[in-house]
Amino acid sequence: MQEMIEIRWHGRGGQGVVTAARLLAEAAMEAGYFIQAFPDYGPERSGAPIRAFTRLSRSPISIHSQVQTPDMVIVLDDTLLGSPLLLEGLKSEGWLVVNSARSPEQVRRQAGGYNGRLALLDATRIALEVLKRNLPNTPLLGALVRLTGLFSLEDLTRHIRHHLAAKFGEEVVRSNLEAVRRGFEEVWIDPGRIASGERPIEAVQSGMALPWFELPRGGLILDAGNAIAYRTGDWRTFRPVVEMEKCTHCLYCWLYCPDDAIQVRGGRFLGFDEAHCKGCGICAAVCPPKAITMVEESRAVAAA
Repeated sequence: MQEMIEIRWHGRGGQGVVTAARLLAEAAMEAGYFIQAFPDYGPERSGAPIRAFTRLSRSPISIHSQVQTPDMVIVLDDTLLGSPLLLEGLKSEGWLVVNSARSPEQVRRQAGGYNGRLALLDATRIALEVLKRNLPNTPLLGALVRLTGLFSLEDLTRHIRHHLAAKFGEEVVRSNLEAVRRGFEEVWIDPGRIASGERPIEAVQSGMALPWFELPRGGLILDAGNAIAYRTGDWRTFRPVVEMEKCTHCLYCWLYCPDDAIQVRGGRFLGFDEAHCKGCGICAAVCPPKAITMVEESRAVAAA
């Protein structure tokens, strides 16, 4: 392995992005690496885009910034692939690792024509089948061990067992280890089509509109409420779907929705404000006749 490997994680709140970055680092530390792992939070709520960073090295790490030129970009939700900043700085020999059930051609096209090294794993399907929750982080950890060879699958599973056993029962531990094993075995690898020395995609320069030292002091937002102006529905990984023949118009969903995303008129349920529904699932949980179910966003869009 090279002297240091840098990893940037992209996902949404509730998918275990920060936990995955930390677990990988801790397992590497037990295998003799120097490590860093830290998050970069945006809005701290379920579905919000967040990033995390991991550095692993055979010698002490003197860098203390965010990862700017990653060797690997890990994407826990393929709805994020449309962002032009996702692949910023990715090295020409780097890897894009995506949790997706789509074909390689679809993923490459969605990622702006990316033609570098690609690894795909339907980690959400594995998580739902094994963990019964949308936690794709542990299957992806297994895939990373397969891709990098940083340490053995046994090293990773031993650390995850130690990490989980103190908090959860044997059934939770066993399920997570099974998810890791399946991620290791089921990851699909495409070496890409880039010539030596060619960048897989041009980096997009990003950053704050002003450098930090020119930003105004304080943390006040003086404008009127403006949440309606933002499409927070793009944070959604699962969407609510209603069977109207079961709906009794009790409006429990409207009462409990934290985002005012239930459309009601004349005391009757009309539907969801998809531009602002974040897919938290509370409406489905409180619906007395169970008329609302949660469907994976990418599959719902593909079926539309």
